[in-house]
Amino acid sequence: MKKILLPFLFLVFISCNDLDECGDITQKYTQDGKYYFVIIVEKSGGGGDENPGGGIGYADAEVNLETYNSFNVGDEFCRN
Repeated sequence: MKKILLPFLFLVFISCNDLDECGDITQKYTQDGKYYFVIIVEKSGGGGDENPGGGIGYADAEVNLETYNSFNVGDEFCRN
């Protein structure tokens, strides 16, 4: 069982392509004592019309208070 689980987990972690997304902050909010930016990002796609997969998307990025206060709506932010 462990031999199957480890490769599966490895594939899950390497398939996450949204770790270094950059985009403009469209909204700032707090929830349950945590600070968030909503950023608009361009998703890369492939395959042309048959497999569009690209376009514009939104991502929430949790940040600390110092970062939250350092950026304004409209600023570019990169989450990693």
